[in-house]
Amino acid sequence: MERRNFLSGAAVMAAGLALAKEAAAQTTPEPQKLVTQLWSRHLQWVSTQAYAQSNPESTGVLIGNALLQAGYAAVDLTVRADGHVLPQNVATVLPLMLQGIRSTGAICDHIGVNIAPPADPNNTKWIADQFVHEILSVAAANGIKKYRFNNSGAASFAPNTYGDTMTALLDGVRVNHQRLAQINAQYGGLCGVAHTHGSNIGTTVYDYEYSMRDIDPNLVAINLAIGHTATAAPPPSSGTALWQLELRRHMPRIKCTAVEDLRVAVNTSTGAVSTSRIEPNPATAGGGLINWTSFYQLLLNGGYSGAAESQIEYTIPDAIGGSISLNSAFFADNAAFNSGRLTPAMMIATLKNSSDFIRARAAAAGWGQNGTQVL
Repeated sequence: MERRNFLSGAAVMAAGLALAKEAAAQTTPEPQKLVTQLWSRHLQWVSTQAYAQSNPESTGVLIGNALLQAGYAAVDLTVRADGHVLPQNVATVLPLMLQGIRSTGAICDHIGVNIAPPADPNNTKWIADQFVHEILSVAAANGIKKYRFNNSGAASFAPNTYGDTMTALLDGVRVNHQRLAQINAQYGGLCGVAHTHGSNIGTTVYDYEYSMRDIDPNLVAINLAIGHTATAAPPPSSGTALWQLELRRHMPRIKCTAVEDLRVAVNTSTGAVSTSRIEPNPATAGGGLINWTSFYQLLLNGGYSGAAESQIEYTIPDAIGGSISLNSAFFADNAAFNSGRLTPAMMIATLKNSSDFIRARAAAAGWGQNGTQVL
């Protein structure tokens, strides 16, 4: 073979291999990833809120360093009135805070907002009142992929609504979910994940699914907060729990998860059942109601790829002989820190306990094997 022909043949072969690799890259799915993530409300103690607004980049560095010390890979940043970023300051504060967080090696592609689409289909005023365009445009321009909404003020069922009236309410919510989906598409395909908790229509997921029907789940989806969802229907001692059915049935629309365990107590006088949050014990299966091996197996087998987010809402012993609930937005100047009841070291220790638990139970369910990843 002449050298010229050989070289031209080699060039064709190289080009063919390059095209084959490119095609393979386009058709090979991304590995399933379970991302350990923390709601940044539990890191607001790294500074005062005033400092965060005036020094966003250095606050971001503080957030990222504390997050990594606590064993998490990613942070869900609060962008709301009691959060790290005030909505009215989003244009100037959010980009710099994200820059600071990411400079530490921490991931931040989620934010948590107080956007809450109402049930009135004729109401569009909420879009301006809740800074929807201001927040989402800046978020999308700075690498945010998902945001959690319906954290407060979400549509809910009043005690005196029944049947068709409840359906009409959900139909109204769907209209505003459609509006939100259009805004998300406008900003490059942001995904809004609706939070499940007791004051929302979506406590048990099914009504959320109805109110999102026929909407692209890559634009409007569900954040399954298992501690809230299971509270609505505590798991039985045997058999399939309602949350397991919800998880399997609605997996295509579940784009984020929040992980907390529950304890059940029975009043010996009245027989009334109550639930409360429980701090997990990494050396055990957790000690609460949730079967975590089943939870993480269902996510794995269902093809889930996304965050397992800690929302620390349980009570821990404080430093002065009492106890304190962590279900609050503590900044550095909060009375709990000024009084010595809480310290940064205590917060890091309890957060590390929770991140260790996520990793232990996910590994027990098979995450980290067969090409899947835990970050």
